[in-house]
Amino acid sequence: MTPHLIKNFRGMRVAVVHMPDRNRQIIVEILTRLGLVTTVIDPQDEPVDACSIAHSTDIVFFDADAPDCSFAVGAGGEMPIPTVAVLGLETPSRLERTLNLQPTALVYKPIRATGIYTAVFFAANQFRRFHELRVRLADLEARHGARRFVIKAIVALIEQYGIDDEQAYRILRRESMKRRLTVEEFSETLIAAGPSALRHDALAAR
Repeated sequence: MTPHLIKNFRGMRVAVVHMPDRNRQIIVEILTRLGLVTTVIDPQDEPVDACSIAHSTDIVFFDADAPDCSFAVGAGGEMPIPTVAVLGLETPSRLERTLNLQPTALVYKPIRATGIYTAVFFAANQFRRFHELRVRLADLEARHGARRFVIKAIVALIEQYGIDDEQAYRILRRESMKRRLTVEEFSETLIAAGPSALRHDALAAR
């Protein structure tokens, strides 16, 4: 299911981590015109705290040509908010370094009035999509890992009560629904407690 797209960015907070030059000036002007609340950080004048930026802003524009822009990866290896790389040099080494910083969108120097809204649009919406995909993947991995408990619970019920696998799975599904748990969650609980923990009426209803 495609998530609802963000189209109105008015009021969103943006940090522009870039040395003072014409490129930064245009970025700030366009972002302000779009209604975003912009904070300018000159990495040459003050230390760049990735954690502070991540907690106080919604999007970051950063100069990928700066000698040290490693702050963009944050303490955990990736910024937890959308990032836009401002790139000028297209050398293989610079492109590789920028790619490793995992920006959500790119804008190219020299900066023009066009392209800033597009970068914000893609950064915000691609980041949301990536986040939702990660959540779904983590859920699938967790459920896949928990399937072994379902198999163990089915085998335990078969051995304990002399029923077949279909009957055992129906019991697991019915009892998990009663408890408002997933089959995997109930199976893990049942394995920990032992199949004898099932009430006789649950078996009688099979």
